Parts: sequence; structure tokens; C-alpha cells
Amino acid sequence: MYVHIGDNVSIPMGAIITMVHAKGDELKKSPIAHYDGEIIYMVEPEDVKTYIITDDVVYASGISLKTLQKRIVEFYGLLHQW
Repeated sequence: MYVHIGDNVSIPMGAIITMVHAKGDELKKSPIAHYDGEIIYMVEPEDVKTYIITDDVVYASGISLKTLQKRIVEFYGLLHQW
């Protein structure tokens, strides 16, 4: 099953390792500041709200973490209704 993460991109839910807020307070660095792998930006870097970390790549999405979590929870809720 897939989750839409912005910019017409959907990724398999099973590929997601974790999702983190892109911005903390003013004193904190980005949660992926030391990541050396590929980052795919769905929006401009200053508009990133959530980083979605998978085995292969990090996606920088303009969709909030709360919205992405809600999409996943709603999907699994639908599965349990069947």
C-alpha cells in the first residue's frame, strides 16, 4: 500500500522507516543535517515540513507530519473494516 507524500509522489508504506519534523526551534539543526545520502525535495528546501526516511532515500515533503500520519492511520482503519 502507498501513501501520497506530495508532488504527485506516492511511496510504499512498508518502505518508511520513520518520519520527522523538518524544523525544530531556532537553535536546532535539521534532523538530517548529517545525512550523506540522496534527498529528494518535493518542495523548496525552506518549505519542507517533514522528512520521510526510507531504506534508499530521504524525501523532503511539504506535507505536515500530522497529515501524513493521519493518512496512514486512516488507511489501516479501512483495512480493519473489511
